[in-house]
This record gives sequence, structure tokens and C-alpha cells, in this order.
Amino acid sequence: MGRGEFFSAMENTFDPDELENLLARIALKDQKALEQLYKRVAPKLNGVAMIILRDTDLSNDVLQEAFLQIWHKADEYRRGLSEPMTWMTSLVRYRALDKLKAEGREQRRRERHDEIEQLLEQDLVESPLREVVNSNEKCRIHRCLRSLDVLNRNAILMAYYYGYSREDIAVHIEKPVNTVKIWLKRGLGRLAQCLGH
Repeated sequence: MGRGEFFSAMENTFDPDELENLLARIALKDQKALEQLYKRVAPKLNGVAMIILRDTDLSNDVLQEAFLQIWHKADEYRRGLSEPMTWMTSLVRYRALDKLKAEGREQRRRERHDEIEQLLEQDLVESPLREVVNSNEKCRIHRCLRSLDVLNRNAILMAYYYGYSREDIAVHIEKPVNTVKIWLKRGLGRLAQCLGH
């Protein structure tokens, strides 16, 4: 069944006039109408979120967020543009897709953080700097790196141990290139100050 057929079948299981009436009452901030609408359509809308997210907790979060949006935007609904169920399904779908993207970004952030932390746990003799540091300097560099705040330290490690360009780092941490430059400059300054002592 295609997406259009799915939504069409969904529409047929609900009375559009009833849903439109509930939305009109919700637009007037009728909480009982919101409760009635929730009981009527929540299982179907939650199913839409579940198809996209495949996670019960995330689907429930999206459903709650969508009903909050329905509460605030019911006065924007126009029957001439779409059927009530189609409109509500679109709200859920967009929220679910946003949640999916956000979860993907968070997962990538966690993976990058874990990579950096693993690097910090490694003996620095394994780094590309192994030819230019002796045992004493290794310990000092390691100690000084740990003294930096996480953002500066991670930027330095990605640039000088992993060999990422500033642009690559910006893409990975989803920050502007200028921000990465500032972090690198600040981090290198503090690192040099620490190593000078």
C-alpha cells in the first residue's frame, strides 16, 4: 500500500465532520474536545510515529508534542486544504522525522565523543606525533590536554591527531568553521602555556 492509499484508508475509518467539529472546539480552547480527539485518533497517530521511529518512547513523545501543536494550531486548520486526519497525520509525520534527525545527530555526537575519549585513553606513543615526542614530553602533553575544556581539547585532537581539516571538524560537530578556528586557537594557546610551565 502506497502512502496515499494508506492515508486514504485512514481517512475512511474516521468521520471527517466529527473531527473537524472537534478541531473547531479546540481552536476555542475547549479541553474536553482535545480529550475526545485524543481518545479518537491517538492510537492511529501513534502508529504513524511508530512506523517512522520504531521506538515506543520516541513515538509517545512525538504524539504528545503533536497534540500540543494541535492545541495551539487548531485555528489554522482549513478543511478546504486537507481532511482533518490528513492534517493531523502530517503534523505527527513531520515531528517524527525531526525527532529521527535529532536522534541521529545525538548518536553521531556520542560516537564522536567516545572516539575522542578512547584516543585520550591511548598511550600518546601511538599518535602521529610519536616521532617527535619523548617519554617525558608525552606525559606533559597528555596532562596538558586533560587540563583543557572539552571543546578545545576535542578540536585539537581532531585536528592534530586525527588530521581533520577545520572544515571537516565543523561538519562533524555541526558548528561554524569560525567557531572551530576560535576553539583551536584558544586551545593551542592554553596548551602552549601549560607546556611552558
